[in-house]
Amino acid sequence: MDRRKMYGKSKWIWVEKECKPDTYGEFYDEFIWEEGDINCLLSCDGDYTLYINGEYVSSNQYGDYEWYKSYDDIDITPYLKKGKNSISVLVWHFGTDSQRYIKTKAGLIFELQSNGEVVLASGENTLARYSVAYKQGLQKLVTRQIGFSFAYDATQEDEWKTTGKGLQSATLVEKNCSFIERPTKKLELLECVHGRVVLAENNHYIIDFGKETVGLVSLDFVSPVVQTIVVAWGEDLQDGHVRQRIEHRDFSFDYIAKAGKNEYVNYMLRLGCRYIEIYTEAPIEIECVGLIPQVYPVKEKQVILDNALDQKIYNACVNTLKLCMMEHYVDTLWREQCLYVYDSRNQALCGYHAFENGNADYV
Repeated sequence: MDRRKMYGKSKWIWVEKECKPDTYGEFYDEFIWEEGDINCLLSCDGDYTLYINGEYVSSNQYGDYEWYKSYDDIDITPYLKKGKNSISVLVWHFGTDSQRYIKTKAGLIFELQSNGEVVLASGENTLARYSVAYKQGLQKLVTRQIGFSFAYDATQEDEWKTTGKGLQSATLVEKNCSFIERPTKKLELLECVHGRVVLAENNHYIIDFGKETVGLVSLDFVSPVVQTIVVAWGEDLQDGHVRQRIEHRDFSFDYIAKAGKNEYVNYMLRLGCRYIEIYTEAPIEIECVGLIPQVYPVKEKQVILDNALDQKIYNACVNTLKLCMMEHYVDTLWREQCLYVYDSRNQALCGYHAFENGNADYV
C-alpha cells in the first residue's frame, strides 16, 4: 500500500475544539476481527499509549512537525481475539513550547488496516473524554528541555480502556499534516529493572538501581489508606536526598494512592536516574519500584582490549552511548533528553565504531 494515501478515511479528533496545554485525552472504539493481520497506523500531537482489549501495546510518538508528521505502523494482531475487540488510546497533549516540542493543535488520528482494507478509522464515532485520573492543565515543569511532569489519581481509575464507559463522541479538529513513516526503528521495552530499597523509615523511602538507568517508571505497592505520594528522581544523593528541586526545576510527580493494591506504569515520561525517592503520608508496603528500559535496538561490536582498565572504560562509554539513544541521540538523561547538534555528531561518530553496520539506520 502507498502510505502517502493513508488516512483516507480516518480524521483528526480530540476531546473538544479548544486545545488546552498539558491535557490528557482518552479515546475508545470497537471493531470485529476474525482472521488476518491487522496494523494500526497512528499519529498524535504529543505522546500516546495504545491499548488493545485493555492490554498495553505501544507508545512513544516520534518527535516531529506539522509539515513532517510521523506515524507509527504497529502490528496489533497478537493482541486480538475473535469477535469484538476494543482499541483505546491515551494521548498527552503538551500544548506549550519546549526544547523538544513545538506548540500546535491537539489531535489523534488512527486507522486499522488489514490487507489494504480499512477495518476502523478515527472519526466522529470514536468516543473521547478528558482523563479523570490524570490532573488536567497542571503544567508542572520538570525542566525547559524535558517539559512537564504529571499528577495521577489512582482513586479515579475506571474501566474506560475496555468498555468506553463515560466517554462521548469525539470532536473533529483541523490539522493540515504531511505524513511520513517513522524514520527510525521503534524503541523496545526491556524487562523491568527492580530497584533496591535502601531506606525505609518515617514515611520516607529511597530506591537504588545501582547505576544510571533510563526508562518508564513502574510502581507496585500496597497502601493502607488513600494518600498523596511524592515520587522524585535523581542521579545522585546529597545529604541523603535526591536533588528534587533546583531553582525552577522539579524532578518529581504526585501519585494519589488508593487504599489497597496499587499498580501503575507511565509509558510517556522517561526518567533518567539512579535513585528514586518517595515521600508518603502513611507507610506503604513496596512490592516493586522499577524502571522499564526503553531502548533503541542495536547490536554491539565485540571489542576485546588487552588492558582490563581500558576495557572497563570502553564498556562504560558504550553503555553511556546506548543510554543516550532515544528517538535520536540525546544529551543529559536526567534533566534534558534533547538533541544538540555537535554532541549528536560526536555520538554518531562513536556509534559508527561501537555498533554493527555502522548504526547507519539510526543516524
